Amino acid sequence: MKKTYIYISSLFCLMLLAGCDPLDKANLAALSSEDVLTNPKVAEAYVNDMYANFMPSSFSVGRLTDETMVINGEYAAGLSDYLKGTLTSDTYNDFPYENIRKINIFLAQVDNATFDENVKKSLKGEALFWRAFAYFRMVKAYGGVELILKPEAPANKDAIFVPRSKTSECIAQIVKDLDEAITLAEPLSTIGRIDKGAAMSFKGRVLLYWASPQFNRTNDPARWTAAYQASKDALAFLDANGKGLYANYKDLWTDEMNKEVIMVKRFQYPGFSNGYSQAGMRPLLYSRGAVGDNVPSLELVNAYPMKDGSKYDPAKMDYRTLFKDRDKRFYASIAYNGADPYLAEMFGKENMWTYYYDADGNAATGINGKEARADNSENLYSHSSFYPAKMLDRNITRTTVEDGQVDWIEIRYAEVLMNMAEAANEIGKASEALVAMYKIRSRAGIEPGAKANYGIAAATLPEIRKAIMDERLVEFAFEGQRFWDLRRWRIYSSTFNSFKDKYFHGLRVEWNGTAADRPKGIVDINSIASKFTITETRDYQPIVMLDEDKYSFFGIPKAILDRSSKIEQNKSWGGTFDPLQ
Repeated sequence: MKKTYIYISSLFCLMLLAGCDPLDKANLAALSSEDVLTNPKVAEAYVNDMYANFMPSSFSVGRLTDETMVINGEYAAGLSDYLKGTLTSDTYNDFPYENIRKINIFLAQVDNATFDENVKKSLKGEALFWRAFAYFRMVKAYGGVELILKPEAPANKDAIFVPRSKTSECIAQIVKDLDEAITLAEPLSTIGRIDKGAAMSFKGRVLLYWASPQFNRTNDPARWTAAYQASKDALAFLDANGKGLYANYKDLWTDEMNKEVIMVKRFQYPGFSNGYSQAGMRPLLYSRGAVGDNVPSLELVNAYPMKDGSKYDPAKMDYRTLFKDRDKRFYASIAYNGADPYLAEMFGKENMWTYYYDADGNAATGINGKEARADNSENLYSHSSFYPAKMLDRNITRTTVEDGQVDWIEIRYAEVLMNMAEAANEIGKASEALVAMYKIRSRAGIEPGAKANYGIAAATLPEIRKAIMDERLVEFAFEGQRFWDLRRWRIYSSTFNSFKDKYFHGLRVEWNGTAADRPKGIVDINSIASKFTITETRDYQPIVMLDEDKYSFFGIPKAILDRSSKIEQNKSWGGTFDPLQ
């Protein structure tokens, strides 16, 4: 079956395309001015292409962080270059100037369009948003880049091969585009298009990064104030328009377009799929192809707090009962040995089982969470003993495992709230930061406790900062935030260097009974937890980190440098460009 990727407004984009003879779908940049200026359907389809080019769906970015461990073998290549000391200036290559040029073409024409003024305004706002989004994608990786704001002809080398602009100049242009997008975009979209709320929320994200240590080495309070105000304004707008925290964290992704969703990449199947293959994240019995890839690390599992808000202490806890009394996000995100059924094919049939050997020394073949080969010749299971449960399409089957329909939520209300809290703390508004944290934890089912602080004992600015960092890890696990958070906080290298023995860890779960009485089907894990032996294990490959500066700003790839002598390499990669200016 041929798969076609579908983006934000794809259904009505298809309806538009069916009646748009002048639209050259193979090369939207080749549209004539007359096409775009006179036909709103053509103009709208042109903007839809921007969604296709830029809307993220970072389902696998966790493998670059402490959230997941990746097996080595037939189905995966082990640690990434970022975590095994082989990161080079060619590793990260993301310069979407061809698609930025398409946006510039549209922006140069749209003011002269003859169709409805409101349609023209909203489409221009969306285009400005995507230009800001594209430039920020580069800036957060490299620092300042070449600012090209007009549709220069590719043959005009002097116009397209320009020096890198200062990072501050790029941020100023990004904010300028977003401010204009905010004034032009529709207030709220019910079908997933970029609207005012999304533009305001994204502006808050941009300014939070700009205020963070990655860019703000002097801790300039003016940057934090700007970040705080941007997210504060976004929250006020979202609140006034019915947005807020969705009550059930577990169903946040399956109850699509709920009130927490701010910016989303929409998918549907049959006919279209999000391309989010769940094969590597589901047990073999419910999957095909790669299995045991991108599975939760023990480091992430240990990060989830208890339901009273206190930290889980692995030194004092028994790993056989690690599932007891955790907050609701743990159960919504982590499938562990004995976990309740979390896939439709398991409902009413069996728990999640990830134990390996029984007391008789027999391999636990036929157990849904372990490999199906008694000789253990292939890595067809989770080496951490955990599987991700969050954001999965519960209803697809083994035969349709690559055709998930779950939307990718790029921005949700909780992020805007946490962004505001982080900036508030940095400018002395600790109480406001804590109240925001209490809201997040309350939704997670954490008890307020006698002090009504939801287990947050932090009181000083550094303590609250650390509490926010820890909260973001579990609140946004697998959502593509962690990689960029670690970089903007400048703790990417130090986080992994602090791992015990500099390895990722998991658990080996063994059944102490016989093969005949080992658990299958639906069993209360509490009644048999004592019959398991749980041993901490480590990944096969050690972590090797480079200096923090190598991760704060990636090197410019050689292919980019070779195109123009005007492009400078970043200082941390042997060049002369200062990304902090």
